[in-house]
Amino acid sequence: MTRTGEMRIVVLPTTPDAAPALAVLGSYAKRHDARLTRTSGHGEHALHWLEEGKVDAVVGHFAKTSPWQAEVALSKPVGRREPHDATQPVLRIARRNGENALILATDRAIAEMTK
Repeated sequence: MTRTGEMRIVVLPTTPDAAPALAVLGSYAKRHDARLTRTSGHGEHALHWLEEGKVDAVVGHFAKTSPWQAEVALSKPVGRREPHDATQPVLRIARRNGENALILATDRAIAEMTK
């Protein structure tokens, strides 16, 4: 998050079901007196921005075996269980490696959703 109280996120254009992930991120932002700011971005560009710290999270469909899973912290599926096929893309939140508070808080919120 920025010092101005912004949590910058990208929702990939092919993600019509982003609402549950946005709710998780919105809740986190609210607890930290921040507001969500959506930035337009596509695929590879958005994930590079995440790596560079230009955005705080990317919401989209990612497979468990995504080539990005070593570069960013991909969440468990949002609002559903992990599919048996690890190559099947599902709604996830990509977070920047090292942003441990965000990673831990969003992982806990996602786990609560699937109980």
